[in-house]
Amino acid sequence: MVTHVLEGKPVLVTGGAGFIGSQLVSDLMAVGADVVVIDNESRGSKANLEDVGFDIRVNKNYFNVDLRDPDSQKYFEGFHTVYHLAADVGGIAYALSKGVQIWKNNTLIDANVFDAVLDYKVPNLVYASSSCVYPLRLSSPRRGLKESQAWQGEMHTLYGAQKLLGEKAIQMHMQGLSTTNTAIVRFHNVYGPRSIMKGRNAQVIQALISRALNHPERDLEVWGSGRQGRDFIHVADITHWLVNLWLPGTNQFCTEPLQRGSGVNTSIGEVARHILNLLELDTQINYIPVPDEGERGRKANNDKFNSLYSHLPKALSIREGLRQYIDWALEHESWWREETAMPAYSRASRELSPMLSKTAS
Repeated sequence: MVTHVLEGKPVLVTGGAGFIGSQLVSDLMAVGADVVVIDNESRGSKANLEDVGFDIRVNKNYFNVDLRDPDSQKYFEGFHTVYHLAADVGGIAYALSKGVQIWKNNTLIDANVFDAVLDYKVPNLVYASSSCVYPLRLSSPRRGLKESQAWQGEMHTLYGAQKLLGEKAIQMHMQGLSTTNTAIVRFHNVYGPRSIMKGRNAQVIQALISRALNHPERDLEVWGSGRQGRDFIHVADITHWLVNLWLPGTNQFCTEPLQRGSGVNTSIGEVARHILNLLELDTQINYIPVPDEGERGRKANNDKFNSLYSHLPKALSIREGLRQYIDWALEHESWWREETAMPAYSRASRELSPMLSKTAS
């Protein structure tokens, strides 16, 4: 049996209590890595790690640390690989209203992490970037975005601009100037278990499923026309890739930025229809006008990914990914239930659970 490159190795995950981070921790444990998590719990939660079976030992394998503080650099000594996922991030409303705060926080976080990786000569660094680095003018539901197009125009948010500068810091001051093997990975719109489903920080799929489950008797509210679309990818597709980033037959990463998406632009309206269909709800979609719908459409051109990682499984379809996510949500009521929605859910749950088991068969 082939030994995984991370088996028995000490691995640090920043932002490891978040929804992507917790799934990554689960996948790392599955290959035998010795995992340590740093998270300031601004978005993440110990409950996420408990849900994946991570044995939390505070100040041993779990540290509640603010990475904006330069003193946080001392936690990076002795690791084989650092997965840097920690960031100030949220949905489009949050990104547009808190741009300066996001830019400041993420610049401080990245600077401290990069300094620590260099000072302690960490062998491997994986930097989580975003599809938000691509120019607004290139957004299209039909044309797949290529990695090389990131610098060809203005981004929609300061979050995307800061992520692009984080990439550039790695390329200019780590690659070729240090012994650290670095990977820059751009995620398209990630969804799935343990993501925030309530409040302003909930992103679109999470918010729609939460509304449908909390208020199954109401028409499902969609903010905007529903024609705007994104490249949605299930969290398990992302984290399985991250654990297997090393190029086959080598101990190296691709030195250029790489993106992962499904390669399909799915409209918000289509997502809402899938949710109603999977839940077998006999309600309509209520489209609510908003001042800024964001980009009209976006999807990944996966040519580079496919050429390097053809041995990895294909991404889940949006319908199958939503089905798996809804199955998980029904078993984890506290993630989405609102206090005022208790009576509505109590009526719906008796009907929805058998329906979903039917859709899974």
